[in-house]
Amino acid sequence: MDEEALQKTAADCAEGLPGAGLEWITLEGGNTLDEKVVRELVTDSYRLVVGRLPKSRQPVDPHTYGRLV
Repeated sequence: MDEEALQKTAADCAEGLPGAGLEWITLEGGNTLDEKVVRELVTDSYRLVVGRLPKSRQPVDPHTYGRLV
């Protein structure tokens, strides 16, 4: 998902605080983001975090988790 485009089109989405060299966005409670977009953003973030874990500690496959087949 293109975070820059999302920030420009959704009032409830803003640039987040920098953390460990990663780019974050902040979602605020409002009505400019639909549930599907929020779920997609959370799932993408989860996959990124899991992907940084050692394979033996990954609870799911970060390459396939949450993707439609």
